[in-house]
Amino acid sequence: MSDLAAYLAAVVLVALAAWAIAIERPGARHPIRWAGLAFVLCEGCSMALLAPGTVALSDTGADGLSVIALGDTVRTAALSFLMLLACLVNPRPARRRSPAVQAVLAVWLQVAMVLLFIAARPTLQTDGTLTAGPAGRWPLAVRVALFAAYAIWSLIELFVAVLPQARLAATGPLRWGGRLVLAAVCVGVVWTLWSYDDIVHVLRYGSVDGSEDTVSNALGAVCATLVATGSLIGKWSVTFQAAARWLRLCRCYLVMGPLWSALRTAMPQIAFPEGGRPLLAGWPAGIEFALYRRVIEIHDGRLVLRAYHHPEVASWLEQAGPSEVDTPRGVVSRRADAKTIPADADADAALVEAATIAAALENMRRGRRFTATATAEATSRKASTVSVDVIPTDLDAEVQWLSRVAWAFRRSPMIPVLLERLRAEEG
Repeated sequence: MSDLAAYLAAVVLVALAAWAIAIERPGARHPIRWAGLAFVLCEGCSMALLAPGTVALSDTGADGLSVIALGDTVRTAALSFLMLLACLVNPRPARRRSPAVQAVLAVWLQVAMVLLFIAARPTLQTDGTLTAGPAGRWPLAVRVALFAAYAIWSLIELFVAVLPQARLAATGPLRWGGRLVLAAVCVGVVWTLWSYDDIVHVLRYGSVDGSEDTVSNALGAVCATLVATGSLIGKWSVTFQAAARWLRLCRCYLVMGPLWSALRTAMPQIAFPEGGRPLLAGWPAGIEFALYRRVIEIHDGRLVLRAYHHPEVASWLEQAGPSEVDTPRGVVSRRADAKTIPADADADAALVEAATIAAALENMRRGRRFTATATAEATSRKASTVSVDVIPTDLDAEVQWLSRVAWAFRRSPMIPVLLERLRAEEG
């Protein structure tokens, strides 16, 4: 169980570092990101090296002491990168926390750890226990205490540096990511404090576990999970938002299809030449290109149809009274056989626009034009039914607006009724 926790945590951390390196743009320089990646990679490698299963390879002829020394060196380097990360994240680090000072301290710490290990002259027992040589208890105990103290210091500095970032993050996912990193720091503190009993054990019995025990590996696995989740939550949020936007644009593209097809069939001249970016290329850029081209063609068709607008469409819809209309989400429908629910301005305005386009297409097929005065009056009357709040102010709002119009153009039962009245009026 201890080996499983250690190796799983190592795989999670190394995979996180490999994924972050893979998506890094060539030539980009992000010291904070690279310091974090170095810490994650070193910590993952040290957990794999100090796992009981790895240390047990000494039974097969491997040098167990070298494996333990290498694991401790890599783990100490991970702490140095953690301290460097705290210095870089903190916008105004104190002089004692400057990156240059910490780099020098990291070198001296590595030298001290190696010298203390040599001075302790330990031997590795068959059960994985590291036993100090003659007069080696104090050097080994000082080595354990020095590492634990440096780990606690690094974690406290990182907590102090990340805490304001977690509070002031611009978006919810970034705030949650910072909180998870802070939780990982707290677990790391508990993980480090768990090793303080090793100091007493070394001084009393002259021995210490050469590998991490079950509790330490379990805490390491929890810490690795929190670090990975906190690091990825912001990226996952961006990915989910891009996926949600792509699905929304695809839905608008399909909803606008019937209206766009009707206008292109009646007026082939509004169609742009085929080609350009494929629909699924550069997700979501491909669907945006196709959708915005569809918006432009619909607007061109609406401009051509201005001479065929019937001046009485809006008044006919008012006279028709409430009716059940299928509308997309966010638009309130009205029922004639139940208590009337006031429709919102979007639904009314979209229905008027859809009915105007349908009547204009019918007039175009029959060759019926209207005078400029009648068309202007119809346009003014239609504009008076549209609230200022539903007038599109940007391209995305225009897409949503035309989607409502297209939905009403295809699904509203008022459109066939209006066209029948139009044909009856002509007859």
